[in-house]
Parts: sequence; structure tokens; C-alpha cells
Amino acid sequence: MVKWVRSGVMEGAPELVAELGGDYRALAREAGVPQTPMANPDLPMRVDRFVAFMELAATGLGEPAFGLRLGPYQSLSLFGPMAPLLGSAANVRSMIMDIADFFPLHTQGTIVGVEPAEGGLLLTYELSTEVASQQRQVIELGFSVIAREMRRHDPMWKPDMVTMRHSPPKDLSWHSRLLGDRIMFNGDRNALLLDQDLLARPVAGADPAVHGQLAAQYGTAARSVEGLDVLQTEALIRTMLPFAPIDLPIAARLLRKSRRTLQRRLTAHGTSFADIFVRVRARFRGQRVSIV
Repeated sequence: MVKWVRSGVMEGAPELVAELGGDYRALAREAGVPQTPMANPDLPMRVDRFVAFMELAATGLGEPAFGLRLGPYQSLSLFGPMAPLLGSAANVRSMIMDIADFFPLHTQGTIVGVEPAEGGLLLTYELSTEVASQQRQVIELGFSVIAREMRRHDPMWKPDMVTMRHSPPKDLSWHSRLLGDRIMFNGDRNALLLDQDLLARPVAGADPAVHGQLAAQYGTAARSVEGLDVLQTEALIRTMLPFAPIDLPIAARLLRKSRRTLQRRLTAHGTSFADIFVRVRARFRGQRVSIV
């Protein structure tokens, strides 16, 4: 199944490419992405082409930190219609939970999750196994956007812990500038720790009434997303696999569904728990952690 994302995710790309001395239109043509993305930011764009653009830009412009550097050009407006929901949340914790809950409305090419962790919440961010094997630039862009948004609420904030699946680059100056120095590479997940003090900070535009109405609307819309059960199952396997055994009964219980219901829904989308498990395990087998 083809995965899509809003063209608004390209916000700032033409400007950054120009800053780095490149030809945005040439890169866009080669990757098959919109040459004027912000002319219609709601236009669906294939996620694999966006991933290809990010990797082409990093290689062609000789800037391994392209994804990281694109983050400061972007904001939560890249979520389009979801932006008012996020901006009306009571606090940062509520905003992060909304991102995780409703991310499938933005794209199914990436999987966002949250897990309780000592001292706060762990935000996980992964590309779907169906999208591409290369992921560094998109993952680092996602973390850079989140870090920028968190610093709107706490200007001095940097995460106490970041883990990334890919290997470390030779030059870590942009990583240190935007994400801090507590980064683990070659990890078993892409994750960023959000501490309790940050999570408790209020959102400037908080509006409980508006937020409640929008959350109800988006909740209904999210449940109707095609393939949501597949996405949730893959996200759960990614989360559990490095740390604990997981099978269909365990997954069904954690997703609050009966085993038969989960199996039926996965079958309806042409897959099974076993198929998803094998894909995830094969993609992330044999990774080792480097701490920088």
C-alpha cells in the first residue's frame, strides 16, 4: 500500500537548499516531489519520494546534517489541519499525546509512539518498514522539529537522552547544537526523552473547549484510517521486540482487542501478525549501540 504525507512537510526545503548553494527544482524533479510544495501544502505526496528527496539533498549538497538543519525552518504548521488541535492543548504532555494519537491522519509512512519512562515520556519515531531502508534524514528532521517546538516552551531545553538507529556521522556539531550531547547511535529504536518539567509546561494558546471538540473529531477520523490496525501492530512490535517477547495474543491484549478481531483486521489488509513481525525483525536485526 502506497504511503502518503502532506506536501507541507517540505516547508523550508527550497530555502535551505538555496542557502546551501543547490538547485531545489532539480533535486525535486529527480526525487519526484512537488517543485512548489507550499503552493498547496495539503497535496498528498508519496512518503518514499520524500525520503528519497531528503537523502538526495544530503548527498548532493554535501550536507549530512540536512534533515537536522531543515527542522528550524519548520513548525507544527506542517501538520496542517491538525495544528489547531495541537496549539489548543493544555500543556506539552497533552500536545505530545495528540501527536502520537492522531499522527496517522498526517501520514502512515512514519510511526509515532509514546512510552512512560523514568523522568518523563519517551517519544518514539520510526519509518514504516514498507517505506524505505534509508531513514536517517527523515528521522533527524522529525527530532529537530520536535526539539524546536519544545524550545518554544522552554528556550533552554535539550533532551536528556536521544537514541537513533543509524550510525554516527563524522561531524556532530549540528547534533550538539540542536539535540545536545546525550545521543546514542546504532540503537534499537529512534527515541527522544521528554522530561516531566517540560511536559507540565502550559501551551500559550490552550483552549480546553476547542481542544475537546477537535480531539473528538480527530478521534473519529483516526479510527476510520485504512490500515490503522497494521500500523498500530507494527508500532507495538517495534516497541516490544528489543526488550520482551511478543506474539499475537500479547499484541491483541495490549491493543485492547480480542485475538480474533486483530487477526481478522490484519487479514483484511492482506497481512498477518507473523508477516509484520518478520518484517520488523529482519529490518532491525544485528544493531549495536554507539554512545556519543
